[in-house]
Amino acid sequence: MEWESSNAKNMNTKSLDELDDDDAGEKDRREEEELVQANTFQNESLTADPATGDLLETPRAGSGRYKSSARQASEEEDSGNSRRRENRHSSEGGGGSMEERVEELERELAFVLQEQSRLLKVLQDKDEVIEKQKEEIELLNLDLDEIEDENEQLKQENKTLLKVVGQLTR
Repeated sequence: MEWESSNAKNMNTKSLDELDDDDAGEKDRREEEELVQANTFQNESLTADPATGDLLETPRAGSGRYKSSARQASEEEDSGNSRRRENRHSSEGGGGSMEERVEELERELAFVLQEQSRLLKVLQDKDEVIEKQKEEIELLNLDLDEIEDENEQLKQENKTLLKVVGQLTR
C-alpha cells in the first residue's frame, strides 16, 4: 500500500507533458518489444531446406523455446532500460533524434541480416558435411556387406576342407 501512495504522490507532481511523454515512450517501448519477440520467434522457427537452401518453418521443441524466451526476456530487461533512457532523452532533444533512432535501427537490421546470412551459410555447410558423411557411411556399409559375404563363403570352404581332411585321415 505504501508504494501505491508514494506512486500517486509522484504522479501528482509530474506535469501533464511529462506524463504524455512517458506514456508515448512506454507505448513505443512495448510495441518495439512485441515486434522483437515476434521476429525472434519467427527467426527461431525457421530452418533451411538442405535441398533448395530455402527457409522453411519448423515446429520447435518446447524446452528450447522456453530457454530462448527466458534468455530473451533477461536481455530485453537489460537493454530495455537503456532504450527507455534513450527515448526520454530523445524526446527532449527534438526531431533529429527520431532520425538518429531510425538510422540506428537500420544499422541494427543490417547487422542482424548479415548475421542471419552468415548463420544460414554455416547451416548449409554443415548440411553438406552431413550429406558427405551419409554417403561415406553407405559406402562403408556396402564394403561391410561384401566382407561379411566373403567371410561366410570362407567359413563354408573351411568346413568343406575340414571334412575332406577328416576323410583322408581315416
